Amino acid sequence: MRPVEEIRHELYRIAGQSDADLAAAALWIAAEEYPNLDPDAYLRYLDDVAATVERRVAAAPDPDAARDALSDEMFVQQGFTGNATEYYDPRNSYLNEVIDRRRGIPISLAVVYLSVGRRLGMPVYGVNAPGHFLVRHGARVLDPFARGRQVAPETLLEQLRQMNVPDPDAHLKRLVAAPPDTRTVLVRMLGNLKANHLQRKDFVRSLAVVDRLVHLEPTNPLWLRDRGALYQRLECGRAAVADLERYLELAPDDPESDVLRETIVKLTGNAPTLQ
Repeated sequence: MRPVEEIRHELYRIAGQSDADLAAAALWIAAEEYPNLDPDAYLRYLDDVAATVERRVAAAPDPDAARDALSDEMFVQQGFTGNATEYYDPRNSYLNEVIDRRRGIPISLAVVYLSVGRRLGMPVYGVNAPGHFLVRHGARVLDPFARGRQVAPETLLEQLRQMNVPDPDAHLKRLVAAPPDTRTVLVRMLGNLKANHLQRKDFVRSLAVVDRLVHLEPTNPLWLRDRGALYQRLECGRAAVADLERYLELAPDDPESDVLRETIVKLTGNAPTLQ
């Protein structure tokens, strides 16, 4: 059983690499929940899927045939699909569980697709669309949650309009032209996981997730605020005060700053009885 420090070290190390293996990083997220997990075993599975696709397209290596072979192998032969009935199950965010169960949410299924495609040198990229992570394979945008169904630009534009995104046309162009890096994908995966644990009022696991978010995005003050609130829930007063004070330094214009300062005063007064 690996210590948490070692698991997180591997996650942060891979997240900082320009050519990072996204699947490997996602497996180190899962390893904290499954300390006996063997990431290499799941990476070998992805290697095997890629090798199968490669054999299928060897005789006709045109881009359309390669894309169709990858989609068929992943969504038909391997049976990956969106877990609509248990969408908020935390297991949908752990890549080992996604591979074992062939069920996941958009971003975790996208990680499988991207990881296999990149092993084959295919032009596959993430599309960090709000609300629903997608992938771009060549010129096509695909929805891995819907078994690789193609998503038309008009559909994406309408979704952005419904979400009141400013200048949806320009926003869509940026989404497609500027794929997220590994760190951004990991942050989104962890954000989903945090929300799942909070929904279950599992504050200990939520705190463990936010710890990693603070490390991966140290300039994002919102993670400090979230961690401070979780420390407060868990009656860790000194730690809560430290995070909330740092948050107010980074975000002094927060509309709730007065409330947060009152919280700090209250926690400071109770500090002798808290850790």
